[in-house]
Amino acid sequence: MSIKIGIVPSGTGTTAISLINYNKLIDKYEYKNNNWITQTDIILDALRLDAIINIEDCLYTAANASKDRDDLLKVIGAVKYNTKKVSNINWVSPKHTKSVVKNIENLSKYNDSCLWEFEKDVNLTYQYGKGWKYNNEKISNHLRDAIIIANYER
Repeated sequence: MSIKIGIVPSGTGTTAISLINYNKLIDKYEYKNNNWITQTDIILDALRLDAIINIEDCLYTAANASKDRDDLLKVIGAVKYNTKKVSNINWVSPKHTKSVVKNIENLSKYNDSCLWEFEKDVNLTYQYGKGWKYNNEKISNHLRDAIIIANYER
């Protein structure tokens, strides 16, 4: 399969989705809606059965979580429930995204390369003090994570 979809749900109401074909970004979306049920519907509508789908999962946290965290857990739970029989979905820990981001941000001070567990997309760049870009177009952290998650390889 050549098409990969990266999905990063959010409890704050922003879900990012990237579509990669033969390691090239072919489309990206950022949906904003504070209703967690609508966020779930957006994710379920984005699923294509002819693609590899990587969805960012949730890290475990302390017991006193915020409303945003609670909404994120609801979205992830609803998507997992509705896709329990779908075999082409990989749930990816955000620790992978965070390590890639940290490596790129730290190394960008010195050079333009780093090692990561994902297939590096040379169009995804970080400029120290200026932020993240894709093909020299500024992107949000949500879209950055969706691109990284789409390129995740088990």
